[in-house]
Amino acid sequence: MLGFSIYPENHSLEKMQAYLDLLHRYQANRIFISLLQIDPSNQEVVEKYQAIIDYANRQGMVVIADMNPTLIKEFQWQDDLAKHLHDWGIKGVRLDESLDRKAIVELTHNPYDIKVELNMSTDLDTLLELLNQPIKKENIIGCHNFYPHKFTGLSVEHFLRMSESYKEKEIETAAFINSQKATEGPWPVSEGLCTVEDYRDLPLADQYQIIQATGLIDHIIIANQFVSEEELQELAAVKGDELYFKVELVDDVTPVEEKIIDYPHVYRGDISDYVVRSTWPRVKYGQESIPNRQQEKTVERGMILIDNNHYERYKGELQIALKSFTISDKTNIVGRIIPEQLPLLAYLKPWQEFRLIRK
Repeated sequence: MLGFSIYPENHSLEKMQAYLDLLHRYQANRIFISLLQIDPSNQEVVEKYQAIIDYANRQGMVVIADMNPTLIKEFQWQDDLAKHLHDWGIKGVRLDESLDRKAIVELTHNPYDIKVELNMSTDLDTLLELLNQPIKKENIIGCHNFYPHKFTGLSVEHFLRMSESYKEKEIETAAFINSQKATEGPWPVSEGLCTVEDYRDLPLADQYQIIQATGLIDHIIIANQFVSEEELQELAAVKGDELYFKVELVDDVTPVEEKIIDYPHVYRGDISDYVVRSTWPRVKYGQESIPNRQQEKTVERGMILIDNNHYERYKGELQIALKSFTISDKTNIVGRIIPEQLPLLAYLKPWQEFRLIRK
């Protein structure tokens, strides 16, 4: 599921509604909004936020709001937080600073099924403690942080470990990715907004594919505002179960090799440590001539290989190298996955469909 973040404080209601219209066209189903910047005594700002949340609701978007205990008191919502959230059209509350355990347990039993969102990036103890309390479990969800300061995002290992822990407990999960064209976030420092540091500078569609391919995250939320329509189009092109890899080809690739590269591929199920195998192209192109190519025969992870005329039974089979090794004259190197997309290769699964997109 695809989500977005909005930061309305410096923009007109009309501009924010137009942005929500754009996001709706690209199947946005979730909106993250921070209420921490609101001065409850500023009626004009309060009414603008209410109008924006109402507009998102009418577009079928689920609004999750970031709050803390101080703001809840300033709004005088502590007497019946769930009702006030419901009246605003807010479907979930992300606790920037956590309430005490008893208050969270009580909040999960609210009559409106308002969700309580826990911090997945730093705190597993809260979840484990709550699961031992008489909570209404379906009203507990989790979301990772995003990190405006470069080099402070989560490591891949920590991200996977925390996400797996929540997923094992059957808790709905979310994480943030970073638009390279959008510039606005909630804080003055914004060197991109992402959950995982290694993905910060990747194209938006690549980040989305990697997070989705883990199978651990239910909602992938773009953390910054305003995402370009070009990025949204690229994102729409990769949504789904297929993985898409951009590849750079060698200069003398032949027309037959190009056809094999463009073919819809399936990762064969009997896996190898050395290569991803796509064997269907050899059925279609096994009668074509694929001359062997005189070239360096040491391959590295991400290189694209095609067996040539000297490999009679396997001629036309395409492979992706998973590690460094040396091939024979019976196999041609025809290209490589671009470096930015190599992390995605780790998540390609046996019997999964994938495409190679020529740059």
